Amino acid sequence: EASWSELHPSFVHEVITDSVASHLIRHFYASIPEVQEAYEALPQPVLKADFFRYLILLARGGIYSDIDTTALKSAVEWVPTEVPRSTYGLVVGIEADPDRPDWHDWYSRRIQFCQWTIQAKPGHPVLVDVVASITEETLRRKASGQLDKSHMKSVVEFTGPALWTDAIFKFFNNPEYFDMATSKGNITWEQFTGIKQAKKVGDVVVLPITAFSPGVGQMGAGEDD
Repeated sequence: EASWSELHPSFVHEVITDSVASHLIRHFYASIPEVQEAYEALPQPVLKADFFRYLILLARGGIYSDIDTTALKSAVEWVPTEVPRSTYGLVVGIEADPDRPDWHDWYSRRIQFCQWTIQAKPGHPVLVDVVASITEETLRRKASGQLDKSHMKSVVEFTGPALWTDAIFKFFNNPEYFDMATSKGNITWEQFTGIKQAKKVGDVVVLPITAFSPGVGQMGAGEDD
């Protein structure tokens, strides 16, 4: 936690406990009781923690990071300086880019985006989509009595990186936000595998794997330095 304070002296920092998270959601989503109901219905702390990051960023924007991450570089240096700050609304890093044939035994998606650290402007469409998806699915499962652990096959798919990754790719291929007339087909993992520099699609900046997953010793990730 201290690494974040030291590298971001001018930022406002909040370490959010479970009880504070519940109060914040009641405050920000007072007019959307379905969201509150879905959050309270989630049966495991890990599911609530996943949902919370999307909810707080949708409402307030800023940077969310898990408590066990270390800041190695100030967030003002994450995106290349030639990309004007006014032109991007979401910054994500690649968590996994596995090129081994059995990649599906280890990861959910061929390119998987991190959700342990996310930078976003409030109201971003990807966050709207993720929050709506989790809310609808949670309330559907609640109504049919399928929210218990016996029905919860995968946290990754329900609230985690798989759902997050799918929502980002869905946004990249949404004709409401992009002119598909000049498109040469859907944007897929192939546009991001092996990238060494940040890549911008619309207002989303995708950072290479070394940005948020340095030192993992595989998938082309560089070291912490």
